Amino acid sequence: MADELAELLRMVPAGVEGGDLTFAQGDLHSTLSIWKDRHDRSVFGWMVHTYDTGLRDRMESFGGMSIRIDHPTPSGDANPTNIPTGACYGWPASGTPLAPEVTAAVTQYGPLSLCFVRDRHDLGLLLLADAHVHRGSVWSFAPTNNEPARLAQALLLARHSGDQDLERAAVAKLRNRGEEPVAPRPDYLFRHAVADWAKQYSKATGIDLSDLAPLKRKRPRYPEVPEPQGS
Repeated sequence: MADELAELLRMVPAGVEGGDLTFAQGDLHSTLSIWKDRHDRSVFGWMVHTYDTGLRDRMESFGGMSIRIDHPTPSGDANPTNIPTGACYGWPASGTPLAPEVTAAVTQYGPLSLCFVRDRHDLGLLLLADAHVHRGSVWSFAPTNNEPARLAQALLLARHSGDQDLERAAVAKLRNRGEEPVAPRPDYLFRHAVADWAKQYSKATGIDLSDLAPLKRKRPRYPEVPEPQGS
């Protein structure tokens, strides 16, 4: 099926492995993945993840440094929630062509999804987003329950790439949201969660995020905001 989808996309993948088609774009790789429902193997779905290549391997245990791009279901539903879109296409019988709704979806939404993330800076901004970001008929999947983790990833990406604009945006959001409670406990705050994720990411990548550790204190110290260049 991967070869059939590549033809529908009219794009040449940099690699094909199993149900994954990977496309290169500078510092980013976008992978269109085909997956079967684990409970009903007669149903499948497809989705796109865009990764930062410089951190993908070191962040593999966390799913890579990536954002997921989703598209409407065959019914036309384009109202994302905090739950990822499930499998919704029938797996074709051997020797039969793909169903019209599959070819239509891949043709219409595939290229948009694969080109959704513009560059590393844009990936960081998508990780920082408060909610799903729509561009045209597709969107980045940004559930609220992983917002602290995404902010820590954006900071990690900013420091790895030397993107001070992205780092300033991440620290500004951290200061703005830091004292908000997050599940599962009312005394567990947004800044606590960011610090916990940052500790794990720093250990996995070797990138210094130690200035986020004081966020765990009763009287926290927030990271310094980098001065704009030329100021």
